[in-house]
Amino acid sequence: MSDFEYLSVLTAIIVGIGIAHLLLSLGRVFGQTKRLNVSVVHLIWTANVFTLLVVYWWWGINLREVQEWTFLQYYFFLITTALWCLLAAILYPVSIPLEFDVKAYFADKRKSFFTVLVVVAFADPLTALILGTEQLIDLGWSYLHLMVASIVGGVAGIRYDNERFHLGFAIYWGLSLLFFTLSFQYAVGDIT
Repeated sequence: MSDFEYLSVLTAIIVGIGIAHLLLSLGRVFGQTKRLNVSVVHLIWTANVFTLLVVYWWWGINLREVQEWTFLQYYFFLITTALWCLLAAILYPVSIPLEFDVKAYFADKRKSFFTVLVVVAFADPLTALILGTEQLIDLGWSYLHLMVASIVGGVAGIRYDNERFHLGFAIYWGLSLLFFTLSFQYAVGDIT
């Protein structure tokens, strides 16, 4: 087992916990609640965070090229992973009651969600830089766009409680993530 394989196990576990939390929570919301008050914005953010976690895990294979890992590099990488997964944790409570109101819950947690989004939009590029400037450069302009959109939209999301804004931002952020995802055509089979 290489150093990268050893170190990536914990990252995969953390990302897996985030994905499992989203999927199990969705199942509980749609399967257990008596009265369903669904929020389209919340569902879009659920899809966005799910996609982001998969993309983050997929992109992580690029880190196999980092020859030497310091504790600081690995620690920052784990912190960033945990922050991305924290978004999933904020979207749904651990225990979902029978009378769960998704719309009210997201409205209540909106500031926490967008605060973490802003923090991770600063932490993620910093982590890539700590891992090596080539890691940050390889991410490209669409990545920079996604991080800037996260910061600007996240700050606005904290400040404004406007449903149209939140719907527009959720869609815009999801499209930015999709564009970033499609901009790097990395296949795992390309491992040398």
